[in-house]
Amino acid sequence: MNNHRVETGVRCLDEALQGGLPRGSMTLIAGKPGTGKTLLSGEFLYRGASQGENCLYVSLGEGRHSFLEYMARVGRDLTAKDTWSRLEVMDVVTVKEEGLDVLVEMITSHLEETHAKRLVIDSFTALSNAFTETIDARVTLHILSKILAQTYCTTLLITEMPTGSKKIGLGVEEFVADGIIALRRETLNGGVFRELEIIKMRGTLIERPLHAFTLHRGFRVLPIFRNHSVGPPRRYRPDPDHDGHYHTGNPGLDEITGGFRKGDTVFFELGENIAPIVPALIVGPLRASFINSHRGVLFLPPSGESVNWITGFDHQYGVTAEEQHHLLRIATTLPEEETPVNLGLDPGDIKMSQRIWREEASRLCRETGQPTLNIVYTDRLGKTWPETQSRSFLDTESMYARNTGGLLVLLSRPGEEAIRQHASNLAHTHLRVHNQRGVMLLDGVKPQTSMYALEQDNSAGYPSLSLTPIY
Repeated sequence: MNNHRVETGVRCLDEALQGGLPRGSMTLIAGKPGTGKTLLSGEFLYRGASQGENCLYVSLGEGRHSFLEYMARVGRDLTAKDTWSRLEVMDVVTVKEEGLDVLVEMITSHLEETHAKRLVIDSFTALSNAFTETIDARVTLHILSKILAQTYCTTLLITEMPTGSKKIGLGVEEFVADGIIALRRETLNGGVFRELEIIKMRGTLIERPLHAFTLHRGFRVLPIFRNHSVGPPRRYRPDPDHDGHYHTGNPGLDEITGGFRKGDTVFFELGENIAPIVPALIVGPLRASFINSHRGVLFLPPSGESVNWITGFDHQYGVTAEEQHHLLRIATTLPEEETPVNLGLDPGDIKMSQRIWREEASRLCRETGQPTLNIVYTDRLGKTWPETQSRSFLDTESMYARNTGGLLVLLSRPGEEAIRQHASNLAHTHLRVHNQRGVMLLDGVKPQTSMYALEQDNSAGYPSLSLTPIY
């Protein structure tokens, strides 16, 4: 533990702050209504109380009952025995000017009596109604900050940013405060996106000031997406199909889509700067689900993904080389080392290539008695063959999936926009993946869904994606 830092209770925020807030500092938490200011301050108090620190919450607007009830809804029970004895909640009505000195005296008196090391004033905006002159607010804040610094009490001062305004409170708080953290709720691609900015923090090197966050089950700053290695492979066990739908290979995707309907075309639209491992983590479990259910898979991968890399990736799901030999075909248009799973296509003749592809799909259907999963990167298709013929290829494959009850999954990276749009028009399910502040996000166009943050999850013993809603 760093004795000079106080953890906020939000892991990635503490990492960005080099361990937390400077001990004894006053930090402004600024944002418009509904941006998560109270929840962040509640996490700060909950962390302190659970670690044995005395804490004080001064409410000038939220109200004692509302605050405690709100925190309980996100799993932070501040009335529990191990935290309640460490937390005092002062429910104070907004004071008038003549009562301001009394309020400051009340706060400092409670700090001395309880030896509180964490303080939240929610909010300074409500308190500021007592001031007739801006200079009075600045003097009061300055005096309060001096008292708090002497007691090594680390303070969060909540300040409202009125809707339509970029001004922070009265405009004086930022000059007195040691740190400023601004919370924003914005619209991105029609969905909710939350962003936090560390505007300043005394004695702290801020390498990355902007961070995405969510209020799902508490205040959580989302980490930059990173790939994690998996230990010894564990056999992937697919969930059974249900109600005419295939399991997507991911419980989170199953929940938001209901599964992929048999006979459907599914389109994943990939945005700029998507980590290459992300689409692999989308279709990898789906391939494993089909292969482990003794169904055939045909895959036209993106440029740069070799046959050996793909087969090696699928071994992480417990798929054996023998299963791949019988059930997996990876299309290639460039010379590669021959393996049992190679399916060589002719880059100069798309009709010949589609005949080879179709014959292999039909063979797998006959041998397994089940429909196939066909996965196609549309930008690879468009870069290899003319646009009109590539669109015809997609039309035929979509019809084939519909007639056989199989599944066609299309993925598209930026480029070849005409084919990309055609893929969207064909799709019954259209999902988008995009990069915002280094966080990989997913949302649905068809069906329209909320936005979800993607993180790699290896807890089941094989690589997968967890989906965290952004509320």
